[in-house]
Amino acid sequence: MSEIKKLKQISYKELLIEVHEVYELLHKISKSDIRITFYISTSLIPYLSFVCDSLDFFHEGTNKVHSSWYKDIKGTSIQKIIKENRSTLKLYSEHKKNKVIPKLEDDTSLFNNFLIGDYNLKQKLVIKLFGQHDLGIYSFRNIDYANTYQLFKNSKALYTINHEFKGSVMEEFTMVLANYISQSTIYPVSKIPNKIFSFPEDFTHENVYFKDSKRFNAFSNKEDKYWRLFLYNYYCQNNFIRNIFPIVLGVRQNFYFRMKFCTYLLSIKGLDLLSNKVPELKEKHPDINELIKIRETIVPIKSDLRNNLFHYEIVGIPYETFNEKENLFKQMIEYSVGTSFEEFENQIDHELDKYQKLVNEILF
Repeated sequence: MSEIKKLKQISYKELLIEVHEVYELLHKISKSDIRITFYISTSLIPYLSFVCDSLDFFHEGTNKVHSSWYKDIKGTSIQKIIKENRSTLKLYSEHKKNKVIPKLEDDTSLFNNFLIGDYNLKQKLVIKLFGQHDLGIYSFRNIDYANTYQLFKNSKALYTINHEFKGSVMEEFTMVLANYISQSTIYPVSKIPNKIFSFPEDFTHENVYFKDSKRFNAFSNKEDKYWRLFLYNYYCQNNFIRNIFPIVLGVRQNFYFRMKFCTYLLSIKGLDLLSNKVPELKEKHPDINELIKIRETIVPIKSDLRNNLFHYEIVGIPYETFNEKENLFKQMIEYSVGTSFEEFENQIDHELDKYQKLVNEILF
């Protein structure tokens, strides 16, 4: 067997390990308080899509389960919806700097059209007089982990199918993702506690004004509110991965590490894009330069490690590096950075702490 095929086998094995982590996550949710699943289910869609899109890559041309096995939703292929939902983790950082804020503005307008689309004349009059709370903030123990504009981006692909949200469409797609993952896992469910032990009281939801400039109270300053929302989306995504995954869902292994490292890279990329678009941001907050500079020393933007985090097909590492009896993901990290996995993770956590503190200072 060639070196490339051996390395692809290693890559697929690691994917299946992480698929099982996600499968156990879904198993916990199915056994838990529906009030808690309500608060976190939509946030999970991009992460489920992430692993399903990767499964598609490895299963293409084989007899293994594939997204093409599932029927279209309202004329749109499951494969296309999966790819679009996976990409929402980028939170607009996939766009060039001049298009980031216009794209975000377009989506906020689209969401508002959805929000008031079914309102009658009386309800629209009420909005005209008193405004419309359009930014919903979801928190866990007073830590913001999601907002409605971010969640709308997560599910925008489903909205654009019919130009309206229907519970049946969302439920159908979620069921496909769950089924795909359950069909792909090769490991039995562990015997450790398989329920979520957080309490519904840990979760809160608050509605504030964003689009309404007259009543705006989303952040401490409404100046350049769209780039503030851009930063806030990353802030929420980081908190979801670092708090909801390990504390609420008990996801603390390789998939959790991968997502944490990916969201760190995306957060700094977004910050870099924004600081080039809004130069005064660096003037007011010089720490931005340091965050961007350090990112390049931790994971260079053109490095194989960056590719190996966002894609399961491992490149640039000799097959002989891996001991299949040990943790493959950690071996991949240690080979790439030349330090221990624990040291690398601590460094990422430290930089994420600095990032979250900076964004908090800018917004609140």
